[in-house]
Amino acid sequence: MTQIKIPPYNWFINKSDNKPVTNVYTGSCDTEAKKGTTHKTTFNYKVYVVDVGTETEKFVAECYSITSLNDGYKKEEIGTKDATCSDDGLIVLNEWLNEEHNKFLENW
Repeated sequence: MTQIKIPPYNWFINKSDNKPVTNVYTGSCDTEAKKGTTHKTTFNYKVYVVDVGTETEKFVAECYSITSLNDGYKKEEIGTKDATCSDDGLIVLNEWLNEEHNKFLENW
């Protein structure tokens, strides 16, 4: 099951005053509309660009869980993966995040 959909490359990297600028994409899965995060651990993720405008430029995706508000809202790292700064790199990271989310669901 695919829940996470990362935006396209041009959402992350733009130009402002002829300089590259970047956006960070974050999200979470598994919250419930009526209860939010008060009773359930959620899967969270973040995708961003490092070293923009250099030879070492790349996308990085991080995923982590956050316990319910009732359990102290504690963050636990799940994993980090990087990929080329391209549309293909985003496809790799999107697939990886969904795989990690599915593993998370099997354990919760």
